[in-house]
Amino acid sequence: MTPVLHDVKAGFLLAVGLAMLVLICAVAGLGTIMRPARWSDRRASR
Repeated sequence: MTPVLHDVKAGFLLAVGLAMLVLICAVAGLGTIMRPARWSDRRASR
């Protein structure tokens, strides 16, 4: 029974790690998309 619990724990940690990776990539992607608009607004206002 211990190996089964270990596999479940490993799978859970893997899923959490992948979810965090996806979240970080999503935030980075949104930052990349939003930043040029902000910079163009600043340059246009000058």
